Formats: sequence, C-alpha cells, structure tokens
Amino acid sequence: MKSNFFIIAVSFFMLPSSSSFGQSNNPVLIDTARKYSISKHGYFYEDRNLTATIDSLIRYKNDQRLTKLSPDKVFSKGYTQSYYWIVFDLKNTLNQAVHLMFKEQSSSVNRLELFKVDSTGKITSMGLTGDHFKYKHRPYPNRSFIYPIVLSANEKASFFLWADKRGQNMYMPISLGKDVDIIQAEIPKHTLFGFYTGIFVFAIIFNILLFTSLRDKIHLYYAAYIFCTLIFILEEEGLAFQWFYPNLPHLQDYMRLIMASLSCGLLVQVMQLFVDQNKSNSRMYDFTQYYKRFCWVMALIPALMLIKSDITLEKIVFYINNFLALLTVIVLIICVVERIKGGYKLGWYYFIATVMLLLGVFNYVFNTLGLTNFNLLKPNGLVVGLTAEIVFLSFALTQRYNFLKKEKEILLEEKGRHQIDLADGIFNAQEDERTRLARDLHDDLGGTLSLIKLNVTAFQFKAHQLTTKETEFLDQTINMIEKACTDLREISHNLMPKNFETYGLIETLKEHFRVLNTSGKISFDFVHQLDHEIETPVEITIYRIINELVNNIINHSCASKATIQLLYFSNTITIMAEDNGIGFNPEKNSKGLGIQNITSRVNYLDGKILVDSNRTGTTTTIEIPLK
Repeated sequence: MKSNFFIIAVSFFMLPSSSSFGQSNNPVLIDTARKYSISKHGYFYEDRNLTATIDSLIRYKNDQRLTKLSPDKVFSKGYTQSYYWIVFDLKNTLNQAVHLMFKEQSSSVNRLELFKVDSTGKITSMGLTGDHFKYKHRPYPNRSFIYPIVLSANEKASFFLWADKRGQNMYMPISLGKDVDIIQAEIPKHTLFGFYTGIFVFAIIFNILLFTSLRDKIHLYYAAYIFCTLIFILEEEGLAFQWFYPNLPHLQDYMRLIMASLSCGLLVQVMQLFVDQNKSNSRMYDFTQYYKRFCWVMALIPALMLIKSDITLEKIVFYINNFLALLTVIVLIICVVERIKGGYKLGWYYFIATVMLLLGVFNYVFNTLGLTNFNLLKPNGLVVGLTAEIVFLSFALTQRYNFLKKEKEILLEEKGRHQIDLADGIFNAQEDERTRLARDLHDDLGGTLSLIKLNVTAFQFKAHQLTTKETEFLDQTINMIEKACTDLREISHNLMPKNFETYGLIETLKEHFRVLNTSGKISFDFVHQLDHEIETPVEITIYRIINELVNNIINHSCASKATIQLLYFSNTITIMAEDNGIGFNPEKNSKGLGIQNITSRVNYLDGKILVDSNRTGTTTTIEIPLK
C-alpha cells in the first residue's frame, strides 16, 4: 500500500515536467548540425481572447489542443487582432553544452517573449522585447529578435514563444541554429541590404543634383519618393529602428504606414510629370490629382496614431494601405498606357519600370494579407521590384532629358522656321506696300504737282500785272512746288528705286551715289565686288541696309568723306560703311530708329553687325551669310 502511494505521489510531482512534452513526440534533436527546422516539429496557438498565459499554454500542450505548424513554410496568418503562441521542444543529443540562437526575422513585433520550461517544470522567461521597447532591451543586439539559448549536455526543454502582432500582418519567419552560424548568416544579409541601400542613396543624390542643375521638379519628387521607399524597406527589415531611432519605440509600427502612403502619392506625381499628363491629354488627370492627395492625407492618420493608438483604426489603415499599394500600381499602368496610345513614346520606359514594381508589390501585399507565403526573389519581391523600378526609372529620366532636349530643338527649329516665314511675310508685305506707295506717289501725287507747277508757271505770263510782293510770292510758290517735286522723287526712289528690277543692286547703288555726290556735301566712294547671284528679296534688303547707313552718315556724322563697300567672299556678303565724322556712342544711340531698322534687317538675314565709333569717325561692319 505504501509502495502504491509512493508511486502516485512521484507521478503527481512529475506531472508538470512530463506534461510539458505532452504534444511533442518529435522534439528538435540538437546534434552537430548548424541549423534546425522548427516548422517540422512545432505547434502554434491563436489566443483570440487575449487571456492565455504560459501556464495555460502548458495545459493546452498537455491536452493536445495546439495546431501543427506547416512544414517548410513561413508562419503567416495575415492581419491579426490576436496573440499567437509558437511551441517547440529541443533535445540536446550531445554530451556537451550547446549554444543556440532562436531568431524571429519579421523584425516587427509589438511584444515578444520566449519562455523555457525545463525537465523539472521550471518556467524561465528569456526576455520581453519588441517594437514597444527600446532597442537596448533586446536580448541580443540585432535587427531581428534573437534569443540566445544554452542547453546543457543531454538536456531536454520546451519553449513557448508569445507574440503580440495585433494590428499588423502575422508573418513570422523563425529559425534556430548554432549561435556562430546564426550570426554569420546575418553578414550576407547586411551586405545585401547595404548594396540595395547604396543604390537607393545614389539614386537620391543623383536626382537632387539633377534638380539643382536642371530645376526640373520631377527630380525633387522622385528623390523624395526614393527616400520614402528606402525608409519603408529598412523598416521592414528592422534596420531603420536599429540605425536611426533606437530609443523611439512604437515609431516602427507607424513609420511603415506613413512612408507607404507618401510613396504612393509621390509616385503618382512623378508619373504625371514624366508622361506630361494634363487635362488636355488624359481623361484620368482629375482622378489622379485627387488620388495622390488622398494618399498624402492617409499618411497623416498613422502620424496621429503615434499620439493615441486605436486597434480598430489600425486595422482600417492596414487594409487601406495594402489596397492603395495595389491600386497605385494599377492606376500608373492605366495612365501610362493612355499616354502611350496618345503618341507619347517615352511612356514605354515608365511602363516597363512600373511592371517591374507591379510584381514586387503584388508579392508583398499578398504575403502581407496572408494569401501567399513565398518570396519571388531574395531578400524579398518588394525590395527587388522597387530596386529594379528605381534603377530603370532613373535611366528613363536621363532618356527623358534627351527626349525633351530633342523635342525642344525641334520646337525651336519649327519656331525659327515660323519666325522666318512670318518675317518673310512682313518684309514682302512691306516691299509690296513700298512699291505701291512709290507708284501712287509718282503717278498720282507727282502728276498733280506737275500740273500745279504748269498752271502756276503759266500764270507767270501775267506777272507784269502783279505787284512786287505778289511777284515774290509767286516765285516763292514755284520754288516750293519744285522742291516738293524733288522731295517726292527722292521719297519715291527710296521706297522703290526706279528700274531696280531691271538694273539690279549694283547699278542702282551706283546711280544713287552719283546723285548724292552731285548734290550733297559728303563725298561717297562706292567699292563693290559682288559676282554672286543673289535673290531679289535679299538684294532689296541689302539696298535698304545700305540706304539706312548712308542716311545716318548724311544726317548725323558731320563727315566730309565716306566709303561704302559691298563685297562677297566664302558665301558671305560683307557691307562696310566708313566715315570721317564726329562719331557717336553705339550703346547710347542703339535705340535710334535708323540703328533699329538696320539691326532688324540684319537679323532677318541671320547676319551680324559690329559698330566701331570714336571721335575720328565711325566704321560699321555687317556680315550676311548666303544660304
């Protein structure tokens, strides 16, 4: 009887330790391997009522109420408002102590605590950590949550991991291995993220420099977009919390949401500038304007939750942000395709970049929502998709600059041709009007003045009947009429030289200088060497230029001698006007009507003008290229 009582008593006291292994007939065997799989041996429990404790979990394990983990799959349940427990057993098969590390790799957990239950039933907390605690409170300093585990020789123990990821995606990649191997495995990951971070930082600096030199706002918006996505990616991996704000718990939860919303709005803004989307060429323009502003407003809500959190609001924001990520990429593709159909060929660059982003975003969002449980590429689809998009779009921006440069050159060419056509029209109209005026003055007014002169002259036969004063008045009138006729001939000649089309430029100028040398006070020398055929409109314009130069010399130079040269050499006509007058200040007198007329005509012929003037005279040199 005493013997039976002793057995019952021993069984009662051993119940906690033996029962802790109740639902684990297959513990993880710790041997000389470097890494071990927990998913093939572990269990999980969802605490929807938020009331489970380590003691209750031990009971659930003994009662076999836990659910098996899916072998070789990441533990992922999508958005959650529950607590989760992950349970696994370890058995050291070696005759010596082993140093292990348990790692939770999601890098984003509100609160996390690992309990160890040894073979005697003793419960030991291995540390409470998470995003709601400062970085220095982590059991091991790392971007992920790492718990060092020491098992003595042949020791067997159960481990209970409590995870609070309420308001987030319950996505928890976990691993177990020798401490040295776990730490060494972090090195290539840090190197990889260092590489990706370097690409992002380079792209940010590159676009800021482009903005400083080009003053194109697209580069500023794109640099801001890359910065937001960089912070988002670093947040996903726990590196932003480790590097930038280790003493600001809670910030990691909401920083991702803030950066995601800002990124969506900025990416739409970049798209609008890149494909030149506006109201006149896109039916989606008004929608995208409202949409990007909505994204930016959504960034304010997580910022407010930093002050006061609310689980219901967190859930709404969580789903809205994931929906926005998908919708943003779809909106981008629709808008870009619309512009490509509208003939904007540069849109193909943006389309390819967006497709790269699309794959990464879909992979990330579906994993976040618990719909899928894999990564297309390492380290994850989002990082690779964003990096590919940023690299390709940065290249596309340089192509955009070349495209816009060529387009600007084409527009300037067209504008130049239009201006030339317009100037041709104006000058032709002016010449037609000059010809008409010259003809009208000569035929109509000239004839009228001649008739008046004839009548007045005929009246001279009765001059003996006039008084002396009346005779003087008559003579004065006749002189005035003669002067009017002379002035009329000069005006008519200046408007359109007589027989210009018949005799040409050189002969017309010779005749003009002969008349000036006969009646004027200034002696003109005309030197010419023009053996090249020139179009009539160009000849007329050259005649106008020389005539204006001569008028300036006569009216303003006070010169006694002047030389006009008209030369042709190497497809260039050179006009040189020299005088020995008093000179003038070209800067002060550049607004005179004569100078302006000369300059406008020289510009019309794509020529160049140089004026050198001092007290001993003025030299004006004009070069006109022949096309």
